[in-house]
Amino acid sequence: METVVITITHGIVVRNILRTDAFKILKSRKDLRIVLAALHRTPFLNSKSFAAEFSGGNVIVENVGIKSNIVERALKKMAEMIFFNMNYNETTRLKEMTLKKKNYFRYLGLKFVKKVLGKNKKVIEALEKLDMFLFGFKHRYYRELFEKYKPSLIFSTDFLWPHEWGLIRAAKHYGVPVVSMVLSWDHLSKGKLPTKFNKVIVWNDFLKEQLIDYYGYSQNDIFVSGIPHFDYYIHDKDKLTSKREFLKNVGTAPNKKLITYTTSPPTLSPFEQDVIEIICEAIKNGEIKYPSHLHVRFHPADNFDRYEKLKKHGDIITFETPGKSASRAGYTWDPDKADMLHYANLLSHSDVMINVCSTVTIDASAFDTPVINIAFDGYEKKPYWDSTARYYDYTHYKKIVETEGAKIARNKEELIKYINEYLKNPKLDSEGRKKIVKEMCYKLDGKAGERIAKCILNFINERGEQK
Repeated sequence: METVVITITHGIVVRNILRTDAFKILKSRKDLRIVLAALHRTPFLNSKSFAAEFSGGNVIVENVGIKSNIVERALKKMAEMIFFNMNYNETTRLKEMTLKKKNYFRYLGLKFVKKVLGKNKKVIEALEKLDMFLFGFKHRYYRELFEKYKPSLIFSTDFLWPHEWGLIRAAKHYGVPVVSMVLSWDHLSKGKLPTKFNKVIVWNDFLKEQLIDYYGYSQNDIFVSGIPHFDYYIHDKDKLTSKREFLKNVGTAPNKKLITYTTSPPTLSPFEQDVIEIICEAIKNGEIKYPSHLHVRFHPADNFDRYEKLKKHGDIITFETPGKSASRAGYTWDPDKADMLHYANLLSHSDVMINVCSTVTIDASAFDTPVINIAFDGYEKKPYWDSTARYYDYTHYKKIVETEGAKIARNKEELIKYINEYLKNPKLDSEGRKKIVKEMCYKLDGKAGERIAKCILNFINERGEQK
């Protein structure tokens, strides 16, 4: 029997893999054993409810609570600095310029270190070898996992998760191949892959091009799957409620327009409570020309307390916290089937979706729902380097901006203007939204999860034939 170890880090992996056809198809193979490795600092580590839901039959949940240390992280950071020195993109440049404006001495330190490390790929390889030499002893921590299950494959689901690196390193030690999936469209501009994987699964051709240009992967090393959680939008279309019923469920009248605001973590956008209040006031004073209701869906990593003052706006605004908590230690997102169906209803029935530089833009475009991106900072006028405006020049998001499928509101007046325009004509910029779907989704056919499963199974079969 072949064995696949799948790394589990957080709710996005649960949504993208375990609650899609990717896991369903793999689980249906009785000749395949699946080990779900709940890693360190994940809410699913030692979670009885997680184990009860997903284990059984040919699926086993293993708790792998082994953490990386500061030296390991430092070595990876140095390799990452060299990598982005060699592959200097707009995201890297903007982050450096932001640091220069905020903390000039740290910026000088960064430039000095990057100058010393240089732009030599061989230095990256030397750092990886040093890492293997210094922390080779850690392989024994994974010995039980590898000797007990003798895995045919490690499926790495989130290369940015630092506590996944040890398991990947151990796989190299034991000669076990690793297939990795790039978890989201911005991850290749956020961090460096920790090693050369046997195969990489990506959402779209944009990510495929980055792997070829930045990492030297060949076409055969990359598999384009589409976005797995978008499969819900196809599969659940016949389960969507009517708009009248949905508006009633979110607490508003059926004759009102539904404006939905999806928040970001406060580290990304600390002024969203002010932007939301601007919309509330515009609804109240008639600047928004249609009877409207504002529905706010919190980001799982948001600080919910910062919205307390908005409750004074009464019945023109409602709030929701997505999914359920996977841990008692604070809110940690575990999206279940009901949450995904609710989210599909929200995307389908909203008259306009508003966010700060979020994947929600792609989600909404899949339903041809108008999108407004916020590129200002509430009541304050922040300089570019402190403002959310800079995010729209990041490498990954510039692809969205270029489609002209979403309006970019750079002040209060533009925000209200764009809301009114979309409420009047929801087909405005529809062609741009189609471009977003075409460029970011690969195929919107409900089969991304199926393609991921087939990629993994084909890889295992091909390896078996080579032995």
